[in-house]
Amino acid sequence: MDRERIERQLKLAEQKLADWEKKLDGDNVAADARGKNPKWRSLDADLRALKRRLGAVAGIEEREAAAAERRNQPAEAAAEE
Repeated sequence: MDRERIERQLKLAEQKLADWEKKLDGDNVAADARGKNPKWRSLDADLRALKRRLGAVAGIEEREAAAAERRNQPAEAAAEE
């Protein structure tokens, strides 16, 4: 998955969690008791998974940038000689 798609999904997941938290607040559920609600746990797990995926994408992008730089270094050294 690409970064833009994951970021879009992350924003949607954050919005869904915020909406559900508003509903729980309306039902007078304490913030520390939200973990007992299965829907909240599911939405929170989705959010955490997307954050991990976004971190993995950042690592892949960094690795690919370093690999591209290494590929260009021998070509630059040969051009200087």
